[in-house]
Amino acid sequence: MRISSTFLSGIHIELQVELVFSLIIIAALCLFFIYAGKKVMAADPLEKPKGIVLVCETGVEMVYNYMKSIMPSQFEKSYYPYFAMLFVYLIVANLSGLIGFDAPTSNYSITLAMTLITFILIQYNAFKKKGGLTYIKELVWPPTNILSAISPLISLSMRLFGNILSGTILMGLVYQFTGWLSGMILPVNFLGPILAPVLHAYFDVFAGCIQTLVFVTLSSILIAIEAE
Repeated sequence: MRISSTFLSGIHIELQVELVFSLIIIAALCLFFIYAGKKVMAADPLEKPKGIVLVCETGVEMVYNYMKSIMPSQFEKSYYPYFAMLFVYLIVANLSGLIGFDAPTSNYSITLAMTLITFILIQYNAFKKKGGLTYIKELVWPPTNILSAISPLISLSMRLFGNILSGTILMGLVYQFTGWLSGMILPVNFLGPILAPVLHAYFDVFAGCIQTLVFVTLSSILIAIEAE
């Protein structure tokens, strides 16, 4: 889906709606983090955390402990902020379809952009570990190594994109089918709200959380392999 606009000069611009929703999600997360940060700074460290402070501390601890179990100890703190932010954004983006958004991760340009960051980190660590000459030599010879180096960029981005997009398409088909079936009785899609919640629980909630975990896990493992 695209939003088009034409200027007087004749320049035609098409803006993908998933990008708009992505910017809205990023802005909402920024506001939330600013608010949560102020709450955490104002909280008494001697008192038991509650409310948003408890949620933030629990989330930070969970993600940090998970990353600590995957990545080498000397890299866990360096890459934790990146993976923590990636985890939060992907969870919100994947679940945004529940509130009527077109999930940003159903657009390949967005999943490719996120995977490109991971890809650069993988190559950076490989270059740092092997040295410039060895890195280039192993990258170009044998030539199949080039495909091996590029494969994470393709596999990670396509896996996330394909799973989220397929769920979006299937839910659209379900609503069309229930609308057609309901139309035989009443001019209102009354079957959709009955069948959709169960399917949303799988295609949006379960699949969205699993794909977030898979993307973050594979990204961290690929970086850790090169970092060791």
